[in-house]
Amino acid sequence: LLDLTADAKQMGKATNKDAAAGKATLAALHGPDWARGQLHGLIDQAHALLEPYGEQAGLLKEAATFVATRNS
Repeated sequence: LLDLTADAKQMGKATNKDAAAGKATLAALHGPDWARGQLHGLIDQAHALLEPYGEQAGLLKEAATFVATRNS
């Protein structure tokens, strides 16, 4: 998703490499808004599945949220 939506300065490396390589990513096929919606839905599911573990799952929840919301 970031390869499609971020710029090289933001990422600290070249972007759009997937498109240049002819890779058919979900974000490219369905659009970044759709991909972002799917991503957030999966993160919500992960959080719900981890809920029974309480604070023991806190780090996993934070990691999932970080991966979903990072911008570089």
